[in-house]
Amino acid sequence: MQNVVLLNNATTLTVDQGKLFVNNRSGSDLTSPEAQRFIPMDVLGIYSVTKQAGAAGTSRSQTLTPTATNSTVYSVTIQVYKESDWGYFGPNLQTFTASFTSDATATVAEITAGLTAAINAIGVAYGVTATDGTTLVTVTSNTTVPQNINCISVGAGTLAVAQTVAFAKPYGLAANLALRGLSNAVAGQVYTEYCFKVKQGNASGHVNPGQEYLEQVIFTNNATLVTAIDAFIAAPLSSPATYNL
Repeated sequence: MQNVVLLNNATTLTVDQGKLFVNNRSGSDLTSPEAQRFIPMDVLGIYSVTKQAGAAGTSRSQTLTPTATNSTVYSVTIQVYKESDWGYFGPNLQTFTASFTSDATATVAEITAGLTAAINAIGVAYGVTATDGTTLVTVTSNTTVPQNINCISVGAGTLAVAQTVAFAKPYGLAANLALRGLSNAVAGQVYTEYCFKVKQGNASGHVNPGQEYLEQVIFTNNATLVTAIDAFIAAPLSSPATYNL
């Protein structure tokens, strides 16, 4: 069983007698289904806590540097891994190939200009943009959700590929949380996730005696609450302690 709560802005976190309470006080959030699903946790029943910091992520950027050769085809295949569109085995892969043929008096600037135009003519549909630097072409992602890209030189002309910005996977994006039913996620913000695995005794009358295992997941965009929860994890039996945000 898993309970999920999303906490925006003003929140109180209290540790009292070995129990963790988070009370949402931010207007409409107080009556939201997300807030109502939150349960207080007995510290002694927590057997693991994991934290995944929220991150907007970055899209990978690569450069293509040609060597000028007359009457030669310069082609690049660009692989696009969309982190917002996952398939069964991970982010879905899309590819396209753009080409430019140099003339009989080839120059590097001519090739970068032609290849830039060729990439942009196709790449807009894939969220990819090329920028002409006269000595090289820079290929980046122009979508709001970060995606990974990979450029492969496939033509007869020499294109040296180099990475300029590394890809960093996004996590805790509001758009993704909204897809999980957390309707109060604020657009444009990222949320840090805490997953508390809690062991509790079964309720009276439960068909199976003994204990049950629950997961309480907290998503928050509040930096002060992140600090407070980190402090609670480090010293869970501090009592009483209150963090007013």
